[in-house]
Amino acid sequence: MARPVDCDLDPELQNVSLDTLFLIVLQATVVIALGKFIHLSLRRHNQPSAISQILAGIMVGSLGLHEVIVHVDVVNVEDTYEWYVSEARIFYMFYVGLDADLAALWNDSRRGIVATYASVATCLLLAAFVSGGMYGSMMHTPVRSPELLAAVLMLTIANTSSVDVTRMVHEVGLAATATGRLLVATAIATNVICIVGEGVFSCMKMASGRTPGYSAPQRLGLGVLALLKVGIAMALLRPAVAFMNRRNAGRHRIGNWELALILVAVSFIGNFPRRAGFDGMPATLLLGLAFPREGPVARTVMHALAYPLHALAVPFYFGTMGMRLNFSAMSGAVVVPAVLLTILGLIGKCLGTMGAARFLDHMPLADAARLGVLLNIKGHVNMIDMSFASSEGIWAEQALMAMVMGSMISTVIAGPVFAVVYRKEREAYLSSGDRTLERLVVKVADDQSTELSMLACVHGARGAPGMLSLVELLASKPDVQPAVHVLHLYDAARKHARAGTGGAKRYHEQVQIDSEKHLDRINDAATQVNWTVDLFASITGLVIRQIDAGDRGPVTNLKTVRRCTEEVRADVLLVPYHKEQHYDGKMVCRWEDRRRLCLGALERAPCTVAVLADRPFRRGSTSFQLPTKISTSEEALGNQRDDRAAAPTHVAAVFLGGPDDREAVSFACRLARNHTVSLTVIRFVQRGEHDDDRVHTTTHAGDHAGGEVSVMVDSTGDDPDDCCMAAFHREYVAKELASYVEKAVVAPEDVLQALRGMAGAYALVVVGRGGRQPAELVAGLERWVECAEMGPVGDILASEESLEMGSVIVVQQKKAVPPPFDLDPPPVAI
Repeated sequence: MARPVDCDLDPELQNVSLDTLFLIVLQATVVIALGKFIHLSLRRHNQPSAISQILAGIMVGSLGLHEVIVHVDVVNVEDTYEWYVSEARIFYMFYVGLDADLAALWNDSRRGIVATYASVATCLLLAAFVSGGMYGSMMHTPVRSPELLAAVLMLTIANTSSVDVTRMVHEVGLAATATGRLLVATAIATNVICIVGEGVFSCMKMASGRTPGYSAPQRLGLGVLALLKVGIAMALLRPAVAFMNRRNAGRHRIGNWELALILVAVSFIGNFPRRAGFDGMPATLLLGLAFPREGPVARTVMHALAYPLHALAVPFYFGTMGMRLNFSAMSGAVVVPAVLLTILGLIGKCLGTMGAARFLDHMPLADAARLGVLLNIKGHVNMIDMSFASSEGIWAEQALMAMVMGSMISTVIAGPVFAVVYRKEREAYLSSGDRTLERLVVKVADDQSTELSMLACVHGARGAPGMLSLVELLASKPDVQPAVHVLHLYDAARKHARAGTGGAKRYHEQVQIDSEKHLDRINDAATQVNWTVDLFASITGLVIRQIDAGDRGPVTNLKTVRRCTEEVRADVLLVPYHKEQHYDGKMVCRWEDRRRLCLGALERAPCTVAVLADRPFRRGSTSFQLPTKISTSEEALGNQRDDRAAAPTHVAAVFLGGPDDREAVSFACRLARNHTVSLTVIRFVQRGEHDDDRVHTTTHAGDHAGGEVSVMVDSTGDDPDDCCMAAFHREYVAKELASYVEKAVVAPEDVLQALRGMAGAYALVVVGRGGRQPAELVAGLERWVECAEMGPVGDILASEESLEMGSVIVVQQKKAVPPPFDLDPPPVAI
């Protein structure tokens, strides 16, 4: 191992420290560069970059670079990079906690708990059963403790590396899938259980020498004190971050000194348990999970950590795993136990996950087996257990090398399995499966609502409030709503003069002079979008993640939208209409590129698309531009009617027939689950179409005039439109959560008159783009249509220039369109 030095005593020893630092920098540079080169070929097969980096570490470790440096004598790579590995794990797990989707993880908590306990229990029982047979090949002579060998072997086989699994899941694009979330949650929970077990070993009398001068009770006291310090830090976290957010209100990011202070605090808190001889990973993970996600503080910290971790720290972290491998020590006594331990881990994990799948009844056994293989990935906590076992004489040195090789074998095996899972999940998302709103609508009486993943696109601060208000109405339960992603397409063509140059500069890289800070913030459209997002996040309780991308034309923007949609596995893509409303009510198109983007999204999006024609200057109410928690408190004052009647947002869904109209009704049902929405579904039918055995008039029909009849449709056939209306009446109308109205019309002119008659009655109108609609009702509407891509009914409503007309949403059901090769690049390592 590296020789201990005291640089203050001898100048020659300072060269040792400098040479060791030079060795670390040199090896890190070679590992990162070589890993990127190897990954050029592996990425075509959807392999995670961790495999390339481990292979690069093996190659660099075999070069013997330390031998060419005079003063460096390195035997154990783990000792050389102990501080680096510890800090990398602290910051990466903090980043994982900060980036975690808490609501989505909570929705999968039951599956995660069952999979965790099943896999851990199976591995513990298996390791305890086989430990006696492996005793002779892994022990020193004379024998010391068979019981400790069994205990350490149980933790080693049961452990899963949370850092390795989390990094690979995010890199191959599985983080937003149910499988990816289950894998990450199970890996983290398993890792924490094994860390607790390792902490128990640290407090034993035999392990008291790991912290010289402390007995086992004293070490236990140090651990309790470290937990107390972490608890105090957690209690002070939210007020401290809130203070920084208030101090930097209206800014895109916080100052550099504040960022440095936060990062130093994270490292300091994460090292509380480590100084007492325990692992600090759970503390930093909890710190990231508890960190407030809204405001410039979280935005700055995530932006500052993303690139250094993904491009520098994590690649070298995986490279150090490969550099542990010592080819000169390879023999049958090392290879055979390594393969045996890998097989035992695979058997234990797969049996546990398959048993959990049988209990859950929602997971195929093949998927459970793949989950078990991925949970068998080992990491640095295993190295800690192995070093502890070797130092205490629990097993021999060749057993330590066997465990190192076994950890790398399990990680390499996981690469092809990740590729299979990625391909399976992507095909399921792009196909015309069950991920349509029509199939995702659940009963109102259910306690848990089916999660709805959303991606909303905005072009600036002007259209952001309306889009975010729509998102809030769709998320009826913020505590179970997964994170909402907002894609902001900012003006990339705008030039900002650099200091001393005339080059372009991104909006968050601008150098602000103190006297011009306020003016720059007002004129910066991207920062204004930040203001709106932060406001809605703080008021509504939703987790809103902003993605900034340059507006570089409809073709590039369409690729960006498509990529982001697949990355977040969106069920609904919300796109703004290319026309904007002026103060006089006119709908004007100022950007033809936005129209092409909207049309491309409707044709190429892999999910349901909703186009929002926002009307911020509508007379009568502005509730659709504000969070409902604000609008209800202001507009409901003095109103003594019941809560449902006092709802400020009146929504109508127009139904003629076809899959898009059914999707529009399902979209409206999502809105109706919000208690601030009053929904009315209006179905257009030809006069005399229904007979007595299909239509039953309800008691509140007399309230409607102008040919309107409130009905209940009994679905006695296989017509999907009638089935949709029957289900809507059963789940919403019968429970007095919505109203259902039919308008009897004769000609297309009657439809046009009825559509224009909606002005002033509804703040929002939802309509399908097209589909199988009655030709006799829509055939004559084309002469009033300006933008055919919106459908006849949608374009008539969206182009209406009356200041009484509310906002309009045009919905298109998901289509199974095969992705073109230019929109389907393989995942790229950052």
